[in-house]
Amino acid sequence: MSTKRLAIAGIIAAALTLTACTGTGAPNPTGSASETPTPTSTAGTKVPPPASEDEAISAAESVLTEYFTTRGEVNAAGGTDPSPLEALATGKALDVAVNDAAYVAEGPVLNVDQVNVDGPATTEGAIKYETVTAYGQPWEEVENGLVTINACQDASEYKVFASDGSEALRPDPRSTFDYQVIYDSERETWLVYDLISLGESC
Repeated sequence: MSTKRLAIAGIIAAALTLTACTGTGAPNPTGSASETPTPTSTAGTKVPPPASEDEAISAAESVLTEYFTTRGEVNAAGGTDPSPLEALATGKALDVAVNDAAYVAEGPVLNVDQVNVDGPATTEGAIKYETVTAYGQPWEEVENGLVTINACQDASEYKVFASDGSEALRPDPRSTFDYQVIYDSERETWLVYDLISLGESC
């Protein structure tokens, strides 16, 4: 990954933490987020390397969906125990989720009046995503071991509230992302690796 891409990822990790862009999500090529089924847990399940690009994309979307769902559950529970995320993510994606859980647990929260309110946050609703395109490429000698999912992230139904009940300030609720999911040969499982904002509304 290029230095520029890593820098962008770092900026996005910080931005997501500050704005509490967390919650559940699901790939939905039809654009109708309400019809997305609840995923079956795959955390910690050992699987062989992908046999095809289609298999890799399917596995990547499954773990990405569970990652967003788990982030939402961790935050809804107060953000004090982010350990369930370790079975689903690594790298920048894990850092973003853990930092965001800490933000929910500890605050302060910048609200819509641009006032920092001390104390923990509460969350409501869920972030969702709609897959636009997805493709696989080699990763550490595994064919299609890295899947990039280009998607529209929709946070319009996800809200964060400060300890005084005021709503948190947030960015554009619909924006484009490249999500990166890798196959970890040592752990024999798929892990969400990076969340890269493309800086565009969708």
